[in-house]
Amino acid sequence: MAFINTSPRSKKFIKDFGIYTVGAIGTRIITFLMVSLYTYFIDDPADYGYYDLCLSVCMLLLPLSTLQLREGAFRFLLNNDDPQLKQSVVTSIGKMLAWNLAILLFACLVLSLTTDIQLFWYSVLLLLSMTIHEVMAQMCRGLGSNKVYVVSSLINATGIGLFSVVFVAWLDMGITGVFLANILSRVITVLFIEFKMHVSRYVNGALLRQQTTREILRYCLPMIPIALCWSFTVNSGRFFIKYFIDLEANGIYAVSIRFTMVLQTISIIFYQTWQETSIAQFHSKDRDHLFTKIFYDFFYVLVFLLIGFVFLVKLNFSWLVDDNYRDSLQYIYPLSVAAILNALSAAYFELGYQCSKETKRALPGIVLIFVVNIALGLVLTPAYGIWGIVLTSLLSYLILDIYRFFDTRRYFKIGFSWSLLMPLAMLVLSAVPFYYSTSAWQDLAYMALAVTILLLFIPEDFKNKIRDALHALTKRNA
Repeated sequence: MAFINTSPRSKKFIKDFGIYTVGAIGTRIITFLMVSLYTYFIDDPADYGYYDLCLSVCMLLLPLSTLQLREGAFRFLLNNDDPQLKQSVVTSIGKMLAWNLAILLFACLVLSLTTDIQLFWYSVLLLLSMTIHEVMAQMCRGLGSNKVYVVSSLINATGIGLFSVVFVAWLDMGITGVFLANILSRVITVLFIEFKMHVSRYVNGALLRQQTTREILRYCLPMIPIALCWSFTVNSGRFFIKYFIDLEANGIYAVSIRFTMVLQTISIIFYQTWQETSIAQFHSKDRDHLFTKIFYDFFYVLVFLLIGFVFLVKLNFSWLVDDNYRDSLQYIYPLSVAAILNALSAAYFELGYQCSKETKRALPGIVLIFVVNIALGLVLTPAYGIWGIVLTSLLSYLILDIYRFFDTRRYFKIGFSWSLLMPLAMLVLSAVPFYYSTSAWQDLAYMALAVTILLLFIPEDFKNKIRDALHALTKRNA
């Protein structure tokens, strides 16, 4: 990739990318295996659809429960060499989080007395565990312990896997077991982070500064409506399907979404690594050149992985999921394309607002896409069912990418290159054999052809940098 060269900033990028890759891939492999486990032991797609809906609600509420202090923790602790300022930041975040969770618990208690929601308190505990885990994990990154962060991610994923085997496969607890597995694994992960990092030692009431609190809130509060709108855009499909179709269809859609996690994983790895580098290099003289190269290389890698991934899934789909979930295969390709569009916006363009600390400027674009997503969902879902949700996702992310491409030019400018056309063409053309090839050998032949074409048309400087990176990694391992 463009960041692969011998400069200090590139070496750090490679190191961080490698660290995050180990954690993210290990985590996603376990999560990916859970799809097979859940679909085999939870026979009714409606049950799995209900859990997925509860999880989506938790993800939707996470910006409110965290107050986006997870983002503030990372931004204000990163490259902070003042011990007292670190204590002030952690103390402020801890106090604000504690008060917010107390208010949340009181609201949930009132809600439980007035409504009857299936597995309500399991959902509340899941939200609480996710909230504390997210903030603690970002503190870990901000304090410079990326390795502890990665190990904690692996512990969380492993815990979910082991507890799922116990509760779902062995004790046959159904989706209740899925809730318990996710809650307990996060509790253990938080305890691990505290054991390794001793985050509590940074809490010092004497260093609680109102100015620090105001600065954190000024950065975080504009991100709450942004995150809420973004979270709803990402998860709205579940709610439209439940309202216009049924929970069984939501179970089918949920499985399709789970299979796009490979691309989501690459997006997360890139975001976490690029977030540190882009903030550090935002005021460098060659910023536009660096940002342009990163954008093109990131897109090229995403397309390369999508083509290999979707055809491998198609070849192995018959044994990956139970027969009740087989209809989900048809949605995987377009949802993978939507995942790429999502990645470009969330993992790349979003950082322009963070680098400049002008997070409030991200709000108009998110509000626009929020309105577009609702309008399209209301029109397309009743008419086309799950396909309506797929089209809604594709169009919503495409519009947001176009908007942010122009809006973020105030922070950095991406130059045009003809090298973009080849991966773009392959992205469109690959849909034909995915849907119309009728045998495994045809899929394998096309996958090999597409990958070969992409490799042949990789820009020469990109090839050289990949070659240099592989040589460096081989030399280091030796």
